[in-house]
Amino acid sequence: MRWRSALLAASSWALVVAGCGGSSAQHAKPRPKIPADLARQLAADADAVASTPGCAAREAAVKLQTDVINSIRRIPQRYREQLLSAANDVASRIPECLPPKKEDHGKHKGHGKHKKHGRDD
Repeated sequence: MRWRSALLAASSWALVVAGCGGSSAQHAKPRPKIPADLARQLAADADAVASTPGCAAREAAVKLQTDVINSIRRIPQRYREQLLSAANDVASRIPECLPPKKEDHGKHKGHGKHKKHGRDD
């Protein structure tokens, strides 16, 4: 599960950097920014996936994937493919949790009717 944490940490970092922008004056052309509210939302989604163990993280991963898809027009073109690919990859790697096994309440082999003890017929 280390890959998931590393991928999500990198994605969260990319979202924060893209949302905040840089302060360097060396850039002739400012880099496009992800709106700060969206960057915070997607970073929180990614953190939820990273902090949830095993198959329980599936719900958070699907939420991250859905939020990226639903907000794709708000994401600058240069980040779209990377973010969408990362969200899809994480969601596809986390398996669904299996439902709990149903207990069999029927008769079990060798457990037929019991004879009443202590009664002389």
